[in-house]
Amino acid sequence: MSRGRKIFAVVLAAVLVATGFGGYRWWHERPPYGPEALEFAATAEQLPSGGRPGSEYHGVKYHSGEGSAAVGGRITWRPPTGRGADWSEDGWFMIFVVDRRVDLMPSWVWGVSTSGHEVVSGGDGVQNRIAKKYPWLRGAGDIQIDDDTWRDGGMALATTPAAGGFDFVAMFSPIPDGDPERRFLAAAPIALSDIMIAVAFVGPDRQVYWAERVYG
Repeated sequence: MSRGRKIFAVVLAAVLVATGFGGYRWWHERPPYGPEALEFAATAEQLPSGGRPGSEYHGVKYHSGEGSAAVGGRITWRPPTGRGADWSEDGWFMIFVVDRRVDLMPSWVWGVSTSGHEVVSGGDGVQNRIAKKYPWLRGAGDIQIDDDTWRDGGMALATTPAAGGFDFVAMFSPIPDGDPERRFLAAAPIALSDIMIAVAFVGPDRQVYWAERVYG
């Protein structure tokens, strides 16, 4: 083979590898369905303050202390057809209740699905990629303190797309001005007009498929 043909073969092989990787990445990050197919709906309401231990909202147990603000609500969607409830195979939804004034999440949030599927409270590192991909949802990610320091924020919820919906309670505790925690958590007082609720679809390999604002 001539030197020119060898160079051409090497270049062609590199192009094919790059094209193959690009095609795989496109396929890997392509969502199996979009949010428009799920017909999301969400409601929210403020719950009585100063609730006693053991207060309940549509099956969600919570306790609101003195000065706290509790927001209850329901998120529903059409479960995707032909999909199971295995998080490792079918992915999962992350749900964020965000105070739009400060782009922060509450200290506590709980959820219960009427379909019996598990609804988990907590956080996950994938939230930072969600926040980076969707600047309007930057409240889902960690909070930057300085050039080299980041801090976890409040809690989010996660469940399988097969759940079809759940009820939730988000708790906004009072944090005095000057308290360092005010920098990291959404706090009372809060109005319904201050709240945004968003759903992000995370794939089985932790790829971020999409995010959708469903309230606020």
